[in-house]
Amino acid sequence: MSKLTTGVAYSASAGAIVHNILTLLSPEEWSALGVLAGISIATLTCIINWYYRRKATMAEIKASHCTCRDVSH
Repeated sequence: MSKLTTGVAYSASAGAIVHNILTLLSPEEWSALGVLAGISIATLTCIINWYYRRKATMAEIKASHCTCRDVSH
């Protein structure tokens, strides 16, 4: 029984916290925050994608340069 009442108490507390966070900003402010978050995540994704594509390209360039020499002269 105590596990049930503890779960209910924690759920009610979490619900109150979420409700306070959601009512903290107006819908227009949440929209602006969503747009800014989307732009930030898109920019971060672009930077990470560029980094790993560059890393792969540099590895291909390094692999294409043959460093072995023909020693059968």
